[in-house]
Amino acid sequence: MKKLLLYLPLLFLIVSCTKDFDDYAPIQETPNASRELLMLRVDFETNQFKGGKLFHFEGVPMTPSIPLTETYLPPSDFGNYKLAFTPTGEVIFNGPVTWMGTSSEIATPDYSAPETYSVLPTNSAADLATAQYFTPTADIIASEGYTSFNYETIWNAVSNLEIVHQFTAENAKVGFMLYTPGLGVFQPQHADWFIILYK
Repeated sequence: MKKLLLYLPLLFLIVSCTKDFDDYAPIQETPNASRELLMLRVDFETNQFKGGKLFHFEGVPMTPSIPLTETYLPPSDFGNYKLAFTPTGEVIFNGPVTWMGTSSEIATPDYSAPETYSVLPTNSAADLATAQYFTPTADIIASEGYTSFNYETIWNAVSNLEIVHQFTAENAKVGFMLYTPGLGVFQPQHADWFIILYK
């Protein structure tokens, strides 16, 4: 009995220390669920940067690829191409597609002007081999001789932008979207590339 009484304070001390260590254990941080998606518009013919738009999304975990849902309505006379951010359903691009006509107006035209973007003296690199491609009309314009595209040249149109450096520094995922507002007789002067960066 005396031995038991001698061990009781020691047992109490061990339990108290264990509780103290638990109280000061590091708190597990929740993963960053804030996402950003950047769309940069580049002229199909000249590869000139034409502006961009930045989207913010909260409470969205990271995914292995850019989570976009395409909706393409081929034109008999009038069609449409739409991209939506899958986790929220928000439409990030909506453009008409006209058969044997022209339509250079995008239904979501509120893109920041090129001069609002800061430029750096160096170009940012990206692994284009892992890029995603959204080119719903590529098979149609291929019949007119547009069968291959130089994505490196398209990328170089925006690779010196400061915001692109910021995205690639955080291993942003890269995508290319081709928008052809007029089909039937393809008019490249009205077409655009959209470079998509997601982090």
